Amino acid sequence: MIYSDAFDALPAEAKDAIYKRLWQVLSGAEKDKRYARTSATDRRAVLEILRETKRDCPGTSRRPLSINY
Repeated sequence: MIYSDAFDALPAEAKDAIYKRLWQVLSGAEKDKRYARTSATDRRAVLEILRETKRDCPGTSRRPLSINY
């Protein structure tokens, strides 16, 4: 869904909230057991893919990483 036209059309505030939550989970800051099955290597890979493919994702060259975790 993150690659859909509907996601791209969301207001910046909504996308920021989604990216913040993704960062919490993928960075390992979220410690809930339901995320434990995803390895640190896989989480890093997903973050890299997002940074390389989503222009408005924090951490891309067009937008600084500003999510606090």
